[in-house]
Amino acid sequence: MEIDMKFRIGKIVLLVLIIAAASFSPKKANAEVKEYNLEIDYKTVNYTGKEKRAMSVNNSIPGPTLYFKEGDIARINVKNNMDMNTSVHWHGVLVPNRADGVSYLTTPPIKPGMTYTYEFPIKQHGTYWYHSHTGLQEQLGVYGSIVIEPLEQRVDIQEPDIDHVIVLSDWTDQNPNEVLRDLKRGSEYQSYRKGSMQTLLGVIKNKAIIENLKRSLRRMPPMDISDVAYDSFLINGEPMSTLKVEPGKTVRLRIINAGSSTYFYLNYAGGDIQIISADGIDVEPIDVDRLLIAIAETYDVLLNVPEEGAYEFRATAQDGSGHASLFIGEGEQVLAQDIPKPNLYKMDHSHHMNKDPGMEMDRSDSDRKTHDMKGMTHGNMGNDSMEMSMSETMKMVENPRPLPPYNKLRSLESTELPPENKTREVVLNLTGDMERYIWTINGKTLSEDDKILIRKGENVRFVLVNKTMMHHPMHLHGHFFRVLNDQGEYSPLKHTVDVPPLGSAVIEFEANEEKDWFFHCHVLYHMLSGMSRIVSYEGSVIDPDIKEIRPKLYRDPLYYWADVTILSQMTDGIAVISNTRNIISARWEAGWEDEEYEIELTYNRYINRFITVFGGADITNEEQKTRGIFGIRYLLPLLIDSTVWIDTDADLRIILDKEIRLTSRLSTFGELQYDTESKWEWKAGGAILINKWLSLVGQYYSEFGGGGGIQIRL
Repeated sequence: MEIDMKFRIGKIVLLVLIIAAASFSPKKANAEVKEYNLEIDYKTVNYTGKEKRAMSVNNSIPGPTLYFKEGDIARINVKNNMDMNTSVHWHGVLVPNRADGVSYLTTPPIKPGMTYTYEFPIKQHGTYWYHSHTGLQEQLGVYGSIVIEPLEQRVDIQEPDIDHVIVLSDWTDQNPNEVLRDLKRGSEYQSYRKGSMQTLLGVIKNKAIIENLKRSLRRMPPMDISDVAYDSFLINGEPMSTLKVEPGKTVRLRIINAGSSTYFYLNYAGGDIQIISADGIDVEPIDVDRLLIAIAETYDVLLNVPEEGAYEFRATAQDGSGHASLFIGEGEQVLAQDIPKPNLYKMDHSHHMNKDPGMEMDRSDSDRKTHDMKGMTHGNMGNDSMEMSMSETMKMVENPRPLPPYNKLRSLESTELPPENKTREVVLNLTGDMERYIWTINGKTLSEDDKILIRKGENVRFVLVNKTMMHHPMHLHGHFFRVLNDQGEYSPLKHTVDVPPLGSAVIEFEANEEKDWFFHCHVLYHMLSGMSRIVSYEGSVIDPDIKEIRPKLYRDPLYYWADVTILSQMTDGIAVISNTRNIISARWEAGWEDEEYEIELTYNRYINRFITVFGGADITNEEQKTRGIFGIRYLLPLLIDSTVWIDTDADLRIILDKEIRLTSRLSTFGELQYDTESKWEWKAGGAILINKWLSLVGQYYSEFGGGGGIQIRL
């Protein structure tokens, strides 16, 4: 009896142990700790024939690919060998808040000489990437790829023979901080460098006088697609490279856009590419002949290698300023089709669309013949390579520059949010001022309106409305969201979504996290200029060490510049120190012969791109007079700058000025002024751009006469 009782107790204990063992996830029980050591340091590179200082991960740009398997534990030791702070964000990887890598928001910065260890479970599979979230370090080379293998392979797609990661990026020989200063001062130098500056001659050549007039009447600035003039575009750190693959093989490309401000068109000389994954999440396979990949997105695609030749996989900058190439296969090179350049003079985003409107071929491309879908053999323009079926021709003509294929993306399983949850809807207008390079959400920068409050357990819907003429790739940390499209219940999950110019996107997600997560435009220069928010869970407590340094997240740095014109009869100019809303300026003009001068010192408060109010002093040597002045600067239709002030003597002054760019180097300008005391004054002239810092100027001024000289930009 006693033995039988012990036996029964033993069976019960054994059963409990079996149940307890079964209750643990196999992933956790078999979890492997995968450890990597990364070192961030300076590196000298030469992409253009000039040696420049960059930043690298493990002495490589891009950094090494980090491989994991779903269920692993990632342990990544990041050492900072530089003399400035750094950080690493794991883009698209679902990690604990503390490991997200946004300095001053979720994670302390990694100080010079220090090592920070990130450790987190791998809860997903797919193609992702990592990059610095400190300043402009991503532009300088701090980025790399992440590949996470699934527990079970897909059975609905052709098994690839080759699996290859490609990281797209953009490179400028300029100091990125100087690029940002250029943009902040309203300089057109970046447009000049890449040949996208709009001119009166270009308007006439492109028969776009009406379009240009309408745009100017609406006070819209000249259109451009990318803010920065890049010197090189790279695939895995090279402008051109080769992947040797045997004919007939299937290649899986894991494509990551690590560009700082470049969207890329992707196309393949060997035919269509098949999308099988977007932002790391598997989707139903779809075939496309070209694909626009937004900044920070990833796509997995399949392609087949034809029987003969090395076929070009090309990544073309959306603005048409350059491309990078990967030749896949062996033998003679076969080129991919050229993507037609945008005609910036004809672009009109005044209505939302399924493709870029006004994207007519640039006049320089208008006489090109269409190539066969399989590309063009290098050095061979025979008739065979020029043939194309009518249906293929029509397909290309209809949409030569498509938007991202969001409407075609279909999840493999339902992505509907829990219907029992309450829904919080937030409308977010993406706004900005290209002239002063301020990018905002609902008209405010991060430092002015930092948080979007949400509550755990609810469904959150963001309605993103782009009020600007630029694309904005919006990225949410710590979550995947549904991009609402024509697939309804099977709308795809993504972590980054493009919101096209004057277009919109609707995304929604379940609030299943806690604490604070970053939401921002992934155009690096837009993010640093204010287009970001903190998605904050109600009731969350900030870690004490993060709370102490959080104010550094909201820094609004000062920028300075000056334009000094030295002419034979006079000098004039302006010097400025400013941040987002505050502008301190000094303007002056003085003659050499009669020694007349006037100095205007003002504090200006920027309201929006149309209105700035100011107050200060106007100093002249006429009767040694100093007056207090108060006024407004206002942008009129036709992009005419106006200034109206009243002084402490109750005198009124009205100033109108306008610059017209005739060619990329030649411009003309004029100013008309009326003062109730000194009456009418005017000036007119022209300038020839020599380089970034210098122009030749000729000017006539009613007060000082005519003359010539130089303008220096500091």
